[in-house]
Order: sequence, then structure tokens, then C-alpha cells
Amino acid sequence: MFRSVWWSAVLAVALAAGVAAQRPKDRPNPGPRAPKNPPSAKAGPRAGKKGPTPLDRFNRMTPEDRQRALDKLPPERRKRFEQQLEQYNKLTPEQRRQLRSRYQAFNQFPPDKQNKARRVFRQFGDLPQERQGVVRKEFESLRGMPESERRARMNSDEFRNKYDSQEQKILNDMSGLLGPPQ
Repeated sequence: MFRSVWWSAVLAVALAAGVAAQRPKDRPNPGPRAPKNPPSAKAGPRAGKKGPTPLDRFNRMTPEDRQRALDKLPPERRKRFEQQLEQYNKLTPEQRRQLRSRYQAFNQFPPDKQNKARRVFRQFGDLPQERQGVVRKEFESLRGMPESERRARMNSDEFRNKYDSQEQKILNDMSGLLGPPQ
């Protein structure tokens, strides 16, 4: 179950950018909105931000609005989005709750860390399908380890022989971004 929830979190991060990119080019970005309930100064600018994920918002669109949004995507991206949407819709309510929690945590990252996460998830998505499964399994293992154990594992000969330099970098970056499981 954790594997599918984690993968869904990866999916949500990738799709957040995709759904945001669906704004028509002839309609300018309205810019940041003032929060309805401003967070306390101590909590930071995005603390307490709750609400639906981009997938939840997409699912709440009328069929016509969904079709218009999908029509704006290039064919490959649209196909990938539809597959990911189908996968999301198969999640249990608990898995969706966990996904929303991860999405909200992602939204609390500073912009540079969000961009790094998007880059790392794109790199992960570019790996061959069979390697994605191997890398995802290793990430789950690394994520559950204390920092010192994780470093030792990533510096081991076994690790270096099992993963190429790109996969090692992805694993290192993912571990640094997401931290331990909740």
C-alpha cells in the first residue's frame, strides 16, 4: 500500500505542474491571491494550507471543463495524465488522504526546493520502467533508515554496483527532499 501511496505522491507533484500549466496562454496569471485565513507570522507563508489536490480539483470539474483542459495538453502528456488520473481514482480514501498530506507538505517547500523536487521526479520518470521499480524499492528502503545508515548504504560498493550514477543521484536527491516516512 505504501508503495502506491508514495508513487501517487510523486504523481501529484508531477501533475501539480501539469494542471497549473493548463492555464490558457492568452489569459495572464492573476498572480498570488491573498489567503482567506492568513497564517500566523510564526507559521510561515503556506502553513495551515489545506484543501484539494490538483487531481481532486480536476475530478470536480464538469465533463466539458475536463475535456477543454485535456485538449490543451500535447498527446503524450495527455495520455500520461489520463493514466495517472485513472491510477489516482483507484486509490482508497485513506491513500488519497495520505496523498493530500504529502501534497500539502510539498506546497510548504520553498520554491527552489519545489523546483528541485519536480526536476528529480522528472528524472525518475525518465528512467526505463523496469529500473523505476528497482529505484523506487531502494528509495523506500533508504527512506526508512536513519541518516547515518542511509549514508553508509549509499557509499557501499553494493549500492554503487547496483545503480548507475544517474540512479544514485536520483536516490540521493529524493532521500534529501522527502525525508523519513510519516
